[in-house]
Amino acid sequence: NDLYPRGNWPILRTYQKSNRSVRDRMLENPFLFIKVQNERIQSEQAKEIHDGPEGKWFKDIKMVYAVLGRLLKTVSHVHYPKSDPFKKQTLKAWVNKVENQAAKLKKEIEP
Repeated sequence: NDLYPRGNWPILRTYQKSNRSVRDRMLENPFLFIKVQNERIQSEQAKEIHDGPEGKWFKDIKMVYAVLGRLLKTVSHVHYPKSDPFKKQTLKAWVNKVENQAAKLKKEIEP
């Protein structure tokens, strides 16, 4: 009945990723860290509520755009002349699925 699964506490994750000076400050005042984390979460939630469904939609479409950009940069690592034919076919099938979803979305927003 723990709030966080074992070893998955936000303070522990942050501590592990932080440099020495941040770790020292966290140890000096862990309650301040927790307070700041809670305020950050509340601020993010308030922004989501303020931005509404339109804000969430634009945030999501920007993430899709960013992911597609990353895929474009790395496509040569997974698709090359001597690629496994099955992998090539699978890659093309996924690109077609994405293309179909994008076409449906475009159809929804066009007059």
